[in-house]
Amino acid sequence: MPTYKLVMVFKNSDDKSTTLTISDADPAVTQAAAVAAMDAIVAADIFQPSGLTLVSKTDCKLIATTESDFYDKPAI
Repeated sequence: MPTYKLVMVFKNSDDKSTTLTISDADPAVTQAAAVAAMDAIVAADIFQPSGLTLVSKTDCKLIATTESDFYDKPAI
C-alpha cells in the first residue's frame, strides 16, 4: 500500500525556494485544497524558515511511494 506526502514549494523574501512537506498526507486531497492551503500559509505568515517570509507559491505535488521488502532477516 502506498504512502503519500504533500510537497509544497514556496518562494521566500530572499527570492529562494523553501519546501514544506506533509508526511502521511490524505491521498484524496484535491489540487484545489492543496492550493488553498498554500494560500492560507502565505497569508497567515506563520512559517518563517531562516527568519524569511514566504511570499508566493512555486509548486505543489502529491507523491505516492510504495515499498517492497525483498529481504527477510534470518532468525537466530
